[in-house]
Amino acid sequence: MANRGRSGRMWFLAGVVLVLLAGCNGFFTNPTLTTITVGASNGSSFVNVGSTLQMVATGTFNDGSTGSITATWSSSAINIASVNSGTGLVTGVAPGPATISATSQGISGTASITVCGAITSITISPLNQTISLGTKTLQYTAKDQSGNDITNSVTWSSTSPAVAAFTTGTSGLVSLVGAGTTTIQAISCNVIGQTTLTVTSP
Repeated sequence: MANRGRSGRMWFLAGVVLVLLAGCNGFFTNPTLTTITVGASNGSSFVNVGSTLQMVATGTFNDGSTGSITATWSSSAINIASVNSGTGLVTGVAPGPATISATSQGISGTASITVCGAITSITISPLNQTISLGTKTLQYTAKDQSGNDITNSVTWSSTSPAVAAFTTGTSGLVSLVGAGTTTIQAISCNVIGQTTLTVTSP
């Protein structure tokens, strides 16, 4: 009878331990990945042809925590930017834009990057113009450090669209809008050329 009593108590204690273990396992369940944020380790979105850019993936979990994660990497345009699928190291192949993706546990995150060519400086013409509002438009041109015309391959912008504004596809043609001063910029990747434009009342 005593042996039966001890055996019963042992089975009871074993059951309690199993219940406690099950509870602990439920309590310490690993958090679930919900989103992935992708970016370069140096914060840049540009890489030169022939150079590399290390991408990193940060996961956000359902408990609110974040941290670096291991992911499978891919590029939307391997002819422009190739990426090591295991490490996230991007290599610039040819000038242009590409989207880099990181995937883990069925969740994906992306980042846009631009592969830059050999442009190191941009010169805009005409420089530091003062012009009457009655002129309506002004044509700008841009050249690289070698004197090559890159007017149609740069991005044009005006810091004050209320003074002068570019229309998409105008290739350096700016419309004069109002009196004042603005900075005209021609941008290619991380290289910027700029000049000042002053518009006077007619």
